[in-house]
Amino acid sequence: MEPMTLESLIKVLQASISPVALISGVGLLLLSLTNRFGRVTDRLRELVGERRAGHANAGTAKQIEIFHRRARIVRSAISASVGCMFMASLMVLLLFGMALFHFPAHLIVLMFFAISICFLVTSLTFFLLDMRLSLDAIEEDLVSK
Repeated sequence: MEPMTLESLIKVLQASISPVALISGVGLLLLSLTNRFGRVTDRLRELVGERRAGHANAGTAKQIEIFHRRARIVRSAISASVGCMFMASLMVLLLFGMALFHFPAHLIVLMFFAISICFLVTSLTFFLLDMRLSLDAIEEDLVSK
């Protein structure tokens, strides 16, 4: 193993910037999703408590169904975001491994990047689905009152 030159080190660091920026951006998405998940589960617990206490109205069952579905969807979005971050992290490790040990793994890096973006698209799709369902929950609440 030969020592790295400054130029080769700079190239490795430059190649690592995109995945690290991806990880940072997805981290913010993950923060938003975990906050949404907390709000959804808290509201779901309130609705279930109302039903158990006998204070439920006609729309409570439908509300519980919508919030339960939203919790599952947001959980899926969180899982996809974590998958994106995991693949991007593996990509950074692989880039450093390629630089240190001089093994060609360009196709694997591209595959990790593609999978990471697919996870990101999946997470955003679930996020949009949750947004639609949150409007459905509001509309159900307006109808039942």
